[in-house]
Amino acid sequence: MTRMTGELSEAVTTFAHRDGLTAGAWVRRLLLDRVAMQSPDDARSGRPIRRPEEDHAAIAAAIRHLAQVSTALSVRDEASAKSGLHEARSLLIPLVVRRPAP
Repeated sequence: MTRMTGELSEAVTTFAHRDGLTAGAWVRRLLLDRVAMQSPDDARSGRPIRRPEEDHAAIAAAIRHLAQVSTALSVRDEASAKSGLHEARSLLIPLVVRRPAP
């Protein structure tokens, strides 16, 4: 949650209402544009989608595996690179298709 002064909050609300949006939806759209991101879920009016803690843990683990892949490639250790890539994929693909990891 971001805190705003009353003056800023009123300005955001005014601009949002001009666009026919709630203040929260207007701010999300502005942020999506600023970070050059497309997210239909966040672009719609409503609460943002929250990922469960297990998803955050899986993503963090996958990032660590990808860092190991980078290190393995820099020393030409193809076996370790392939293994790390396999581990990262096994963590990320279930998140995309919404199935539990093996």
